[in-house]
Amino acid sequence: MKRLLITSGIAGKFLRMCRFVLPAILVLGATAAAAQLGSPIGQPLNNGTSNSNSLVGQWRGVYQGITFTIVIQPNGQYSQIAQKGTLMTQQSGPYKLVAPNTLIFSVTNWAPRTQKIYHPYPPSRNGTPSAGGYYTSQVVAKPPGATDAYVFNGPNTVTLTDQVMHGSITMTRVP
Repeated sequence: MKRLLITSGIAGKFLRMCRFVLPAILVLGATAAAAQLGSPIGQPLNNGTSNSNSLVGQWRGVYQGITFTIVIQPNGQYSQIAQKGTLMTQQSGPYKLVAPNTLIFSVTNWAPRTQKIYHPYPPSRNGTPSAGGYYTSQVVAKPPGATDAYVFNGPNTVTLTDQVMHGSITMTRVP
């Protein structure tokens, strides 16, 4: 049976890391969902003592060398980009608040939808590599949604913790 190989292990590693980190970032969208449930945007969902903490807006953070940017909209939608060098993934969809300081993000759109896979020709009979090979496209599966807890460290800084993988990322509001 012929094995499929990706020419660059970096692309595969990037896509695998995004599957685990993206859920943590998606937590940001739940605050807007709180507004839809009757909590005013601009109030923290845990104690209601401050009007300065709002997740609506654009946020940026770095996790394992990958820069994540997420835009939280007051209409219950989010969009997120993960980028390292020239590699980039995107996902978007709705979010909702399910408990104080917990957000659930759903993915309805994502990119890339396909990735190129290199198929080298098998080695020659004497074991030396063959010249040539060919590329095919493989479908990229829909990223999982996320359930994240969030804690404000100030009005412009928030830490998201994925409730499955327990990874954390600190994000800063982008003016």
